Amino acid sequence: MASPEDCPSCGAPAEARQEYCLRCGNRIAPARRLSSFGYAWERRWSRYPGDWIFASLLLLLVAAGSATAGIVAGRDTGTTLAARTIVATSPVVPAPPAPPAPTAPTTAAAPAPRPTPRRPPKSAGKPGPAAWPARNGYTVVIASIPARGKGLANATAKAKEALARGVRGAGVLDSGKFASLHPGYYVVFAGVYASLDRAQSAAHSIASKYPNAYARQVTR
Repeated sequence: MASPEDCPSCGAPAEARQEYCLRCGNRIAPARRLSSFGYAWERRWSRYPGDWIFASLLLLLVAAGSATAGIVAGRDTGTTLAARTIVATSPVVPAPPAPPAPTAPTTAAAPAPRPTPRRPPKSAGKPGPAAWPARNGYTVVIASIPARGKGLANATAKAKEALARGVRGAGVLDSGKFASLHPGYYVVFAGVYASLDRAQSAAHSIASKYPNAYARQVTR
């Protein structure tokens, strides 16, 4: 096997970096070694393809770099164009607020009429205690109540009781206004009569209701 340093034409041995063969005179440098890398290549692989391989590799590297740069530039351009794309949109105009719902006019409620207080009905046919008339006469004394304290109220209640029990003409008189009576009492009487006999007959007729009733003359 020929050494990488041999002449490719005649196979004569040559020294490292020898340009011409000493046997055949052919130039042996152009077929190999552009640099020390070529000599190392020949020692390892026993054959050096030539310096053209470096130019080819360089061209391949340049072409690959150009392609890569073009791809990157294309991506950047696309991204820039996409970023610069302006989308025209219409301005958002808020809808006007709905008008408030009409409210019915409020009318003040009329005040409720106040109930009219009912007066107690007058007892028909049941008159109150009678008063002594402006004349002298005879009567039936039912009771004599002292005038002090609640004498008048007690005498009036007694006269109403007599009326409720059916005694006609029951009333109250002040004994101090009559000369024939002892002053200081309210006298509960029943009827006014012209004579003593009639007064006694009347006292007898109510004896079952008032046993202590008696006839008495009343004069001013």
